[in-house]
Amino acid sequence: MNAMADASCSPVSLAQLLASRETRAAQQQHWLTCWGQTLISTTLVWPGDVKDTPVSRAVMGVANEALSGLILANGWEIIRHDARQLVTGPESFWSVNAPALLVKKATVLLEERHPLGRLWDIDVFCPDSGLLSRNAVGENKRRCFICDEPAHVCSRMRRHSLLSLQTVMEARINDYFCHQK
Repeated sequence: MNAMADASCSPVSLAQLLASRETRAAQQQHWLTCWGQTLISTTLVWPGDVKDTPVSRAVMGVANEALSGLILANGWEIIRHDARQLVTGPESFWSVNAPALLVKKATVLLEERHPLGRLWDIDVFCPDSGLLSRNAVGENKRRCFICDEPAHVCSRMRRHSLLSLQTVMEARINDYFCHQK
């Protein structure tokens, strides 16, 4: 069956998002405990209440391909990889045998340099010290899609409408996929 055709395209509630976040955190902890290696946990920056769409799945597919290429290019050993398609949006996990700070630096650069990278939320966890911030590798916080201010400030203040955010994202996605043919 076609994974894109299986996308739910259903709105999700805040309760579903919070439950998904808790489940993901438990899964992250399980992977860190089980394999004791650097963990890459990827979700999407996807405003709105519909998270599982053919487009979100395609964007996550590109993220997984880019991460696979990054891991291969750096010669890091993949201990385990899992990708999931959830009603709350796609997510993937990679356990890699590589220094967490090095992985974090590389994934920040990937988020910044790839045309779709701004739509990815790539978290890196060290088995000893937990979640690594961008600051831990000398990088600034993420910038807003629209005004280039710190993204967390715009998000917290709801500075931009959902429609504005979705319009900018749609243009970025369309531009990327139109140039891939």
